[in-house]
Amino acid sequence: MSDERGDSTFTWHGRHELVHRMHEQLDDLATARDQMEQLVRAIVAIGSDLDLDVTLHRIVDAAMELSAARFGALGKRGSDGTTSSFVRTGIDDSAARRLAELPVGEGLRVDDLTTQTETIPADATGRPIRALLAVPISVRATDFGTLYLADDRPGRAFSDAQEGVVRALATAAAAAIDNARLFERERESAKWTKASREITTALLSGNPQTGPLQLIVNRALELADAEQAILLVPREPEPPADTVDTLVVAATAGRYASEVIGRQVPMDGSTTGGVARRGLPVITDSFQYPIEGFTDVGERSAIVMPLTADEAVLGVIAVARRPLQPPFDDAYLDLVSDFARHAAIALALAAGREHALNQQLAQADSVEEALNAAAEELRRLWRARRVLAVTFLTHTSSRGAAPQVVSVGERAQWSDLTDATRDALRSLRDGDLLAPTTTTPGTAGISLQHPEGVLVVWIDLAEQRPFTLEDQTLLTVLAGRLGQGLHRVHQADQQRETALALQHAILGPAHLPHGFAVRYQAASRPLQVGGDWYDVVELEDGRIALIVGDCVGHGLTAATVMGQVRSACRALLLSNPSPGAALSAMDQFAARLPGAQCTTAVCMVLDPGTGELLYSSAGHPPPIVVDADGTTRLLDDGHTIALGMRADWARPEARVTLAAGATLLLYTDGLVERRRLPLEHGISRAAALVQDRRASTLDDLADSIMSRLAPAGGYQDDVAVLLYRHPAPLELTFPAHASRLAPTRNALRGWLKRVGLNRVQAMDVLVATGEAVANAIEHGHRHSPHGTIRLSATALVDAVELVVSDTGSWKTPQPEPDVHRGRGITLMQALMHDVAIDHGTDGTTVRLTARIV
Repeated sequence: MSDERGDSTFTWHGRHELVHRMHEQLDDLATARDQMEQLVRAIVAIGSDLDLDVTLHRIVDAAMELSAARFGALGKRGSDGTTSSFVRTGIDDSAARRLAELPVGEGLRVDDLTTQTETIPADATGRPIRALLAVPISVRATDFGTLYLADDRPGRAFSDAQEGVVRALATAAAAAIDNARLFERERESAKWTKASREITTALLSGNPQTGPLQLIVNRALELADAEQAILLVPREPEPPADTVDTLVVAATAGRYASEVIGRQVPMDGSTTGGVARRGLPVITDSFQYPIEGFTDVGERSAIVMPLTADEAVLGVIAVARRPLQPPFDDAYLDLVSDFARHAAIALALAAGREHALNQQLAQADSVEEALNAAAEELRRLWRARRVLAVTFLTHTSSRGAAPQVVSVGERAQWSDLTDATRDALRSLRDGDLLAPTTTTPGTAGISLQHPEGVLVVWIDLAEQRPFTLEDQTLLTVLAGRLGQGLHRVHQADQQRETALALQHAILGPAHLPHGFAVRYQAASRPLQVGGDWYDVVELEDGRIALIVGDCVGHGLTAATVMGQVRSACRALLLSNPSPGAALSAMDQFAARLPGAQCTTAVCMVLDPGTGELLYSSAGHPPPIVVDADGTTRLLDDGHTIALGMRADWARPEARVTLAAGATLLLYTDGLVERRRLPLEHGISRAAALVQDRRASTLDDLADSIMSRLAPAGGYQDDVAVLLYRHPAPLELTFPAHASRLAPTRNALRGWLKRVGLNRVQAMDVLVATGEAVANAIEHGHRHSPHGTIRLSATALVDAVELVVSDTGSWKTPQPEPDVHRGRGITLMQALMHDVAIDHGTDGTTVRLTARIV
């Protein structure tokens, strides 16, 4: 019985376990069926849209749903093999990039990252990510990227089934990604093709307002979804390919467009130059010889394409994406090749012969310069042996005079020409304008209107060939352009002469007190005048007012405003020598004068005897003081806002005393301001230059400042510079009479005290200079007592230089000098470090140098 009961019990338990196991299997089958249905729906969903970005987001969302993960990301692989960008949900870019640092291989599943790595990615709330499932995605046997699924819940782990379904999704995702990429490429190709047709249409229309170069860069920027696009061409128009040494940015679009235009890049050692030489496009994120304003604003992917026509490279297009955009890939090169070919055609036409001549005329500052440039251009275009540009002036004063001849290729004057050539030139002068004459093979001539008469252009070809109909048409067109260009240049030249006369009349005093040096450079072409100014005003109490200012704008308008502002400031200082009071009064004047508002100025009153300096600044860069020992400081006290901004604005004053040997520099912002660099950088450069050259004379220092601080392309803004060194040189001119010895000695003693010489060295200088003056009186003017003597003394950083000159003739030295006389030169040589005596027909000059100890 018991055995039977035991068998019965065993059978019942086995059946129960079997049923339970069957139920579990049915549940697993149901779960698997549900997962399969989810997977099918996900595959259908991710393949239902051909937009790549939408497809990638759907892949991440589907994977999160299939695996019940809280977070998901898809990292796309760049051309260099690193993960370049992410599509993500629930985590930020930083956490996604940390996940991408983990080795994935064929796949990675981790139950708890906190136990396996020190650098643990976190979710959006900062909680550490624990469970991770990473599956690679390959498209056409190429590593496209990795699908990451993550969870931050403790105890949460991904199952085998979840990993299996995600891997299945990754396989299906590869096909969807491939289809989306193909569709995207076709769509992109269609857009580039449409842009190519648009450029071709613009060229065929012949409308000069179309601007094919600008159209090329605009379309390249738009189609590549880029940040910047530039087009570079050879600096010289139509040079032989093997002689091009520099490319220049001729058209730009996008960020920093105005800053990049005109930048120059050498062919050798640059990425763009390499593309131009090889004729092969490249994709890069690091440029050799970066272009300021283009490739120096952050690492980002760029594509550089040569523009080739008739197997000649005419230029280069460079397109750069934003730093966080996906990089260009190799397939993109095929996409833009057709566009680049059409762009090359545009460039060939835009860089044609007529354009080259217009460029030469546009760069000329005078009619003579324009004629030389045009004749050289015509000689190059026809490879001519010689081109003559002969001007027959029509004004009365030129009647009977020989015509003016410009000859390139072979030098020649009117008298050097043969009778037959001169007769042909006169015949063209008297004939119809713009009617070419080509009666003799190998020669051609045409006449056109000159601003002051008639211009005849004569071309001698290198070979005896006829001028074709195409040659004649081109010559007629170019002659018409030349006539128009010459009139524009002539008009600009006259305006410039008027403007420069005005500028010199209102800029500042022509003669400065001793101890000052000034420089002025206007940025505006072609008038070359601007709104910066300087002024040095000698006041009635013996002090000197110094002003440097900057009116807003450039050109003749700014110069006109500047003249009124400068005159007003000078008048105010003459009536009340207070820098603060003068700037306060200028506020009201600037507010009422159109164009004067926002003018900046620094105003100073200097006591040349003591070196005391009273100053006030209205929004102007701070003056720089460099002492004899090299100590540098900025005078940035007494600084307030620009003129005309606020009524009744307080204008404080500051006071400082210049030490002996100190150099003061006042300047306008054009000297120190550079694009994308802080103003302090330019000020520091100027201060360091003055410090380094403080032993130079003021004129040499002024030249160094203007040349060494100038940017590569020249100053882009007006520049005014005013220098003063304390104390100012002593300059005395007096009759050659012994009674003038004592007053001269007193004046020199006072000056030496201001220089800071010690008593012993000052006495040596006084004695040596007294001997030089006495010799000039006694020897130089023994037969001409009414002559004059000039004494000048200049303080440098480490020396004092004195010059004594007379207008007489010294007595010839005796071989046996009197023991009681003739010891002056010996005494000077004993007291000074250097003595030089120069006897000339106009007098004698003695130079004395004493090093400051």
